[in-house]
Amino acid sequence: MNFLAKTSLMAAGAAAAVAFTPGVGFFAAGDAKAEFPTKPIKIYVGFKPGGRTDLVARLVAKHIKEKNLLSQPLIIVNQPGAAAAKAARSVLKAKPDGHTILHWHHSMLISNAMGVNKLHPNQFTSIGYLGGGSPVWTVREASPFNTLKDLVDHLKANPKSLVEAVPIGTIPHLIGVQLAAAAGFKTRYVGAAGGSDRLAKLLGKHADIALFSAAGYLKMKPNGIKALVFFGPNRVKSIPDIPTARELGYDVTWANPNWWLGPKNMDKAATKKLASVLKQAILSKELSGWFNTHALDPYWTDGEAALQDSLKVLAKLQNVVRDNNITKKKKKKI
Repeated sequence: MNFLAKTSLMAAGAAAAVAFTPGVGFFAAGDAKAEFPTKPIKIYVGFKPGGRTDLVARLVAKHIKEKNLLSQPLIIVNQPGAAAAKAARSVLKAKPDGHTILHWHHSMLISNAMGVNKLHPNQFTSIGYLGGGSPVWTVREASPFNTLKDLVDHLKANPKSLVEAVPIGTIPHLIGVQLAAAAGFKTRYVGAAGGSDRLAKLLGKHADIALFSAAGYLKMKPNGIKALVFFGPNRVKSIPDIPTARELGYDVTWANPNWWLGPKNMDKAATKKLASVLKQAILSKELSGWFNTHALDPYWTDGEAALQDSLKVLAKLQNVVRDNNITKKKKKKI
């Protein structure tokens, strides 16, 4: 073999060695995929800072950072508007690489059932449920009703004699409708914009019944209210003496989950990594302890199971809205 041929052969061998050496050469550089995440992850929250959805997102982001569960930080992006639909649409428009996700809850299902917007669970990638919270039905502390049975018996004997403080087409309204149907009673309504307004109506004797989140109830209880029933799937540690509707024979539950979502067809590896990290977070002693002390239920539900559950809840809400002819009046355009 002459010198030129030998040199060419040696050069070819060296090139092949470089090409197949891990981390070296243009084949490795071109084909290697950097491990997720490669940049900060934006978590969109469709509400102003301070509410449960925002607070849980921040606690989760803080825990993940402190425990080094991800190589990049989670950045909270508050984008309120249109009952969180504005934030949801921002996420749907994002690149489905896992670096833009949404922290929401089942208000999306209510908005869909009411026809307020067309956002649907199937438009997203479901990462999973990270715990959740459920509400209670309350009356004034001085009320003669000490159990749900007391209240139901009164309403059956005196239809529409009691008033609920509710914003029409919301969680308080639809839960009350379901319980009324299950127990066979009827109430009247007085409008109430939010939790503080419902409390004012109740304490001011403009309403006899009001619904609050379990956490909200614990804060408002010293004002002079008592809970008769809890709408969670099971009792929670912070209010152990309040029975669930199911225990009392009524199949009415509302377990509003902290739902983590991404754009449709989100990268599978990124989805799996996020689900794993979020699961570690909620099952940790720190976060599960915080949930337990704030009347929330700490658990993890995988993405597909969460999606199927949400679809069942949506179908049930659609039936409730249709069967009770519930509509939300549209504002006139000026």
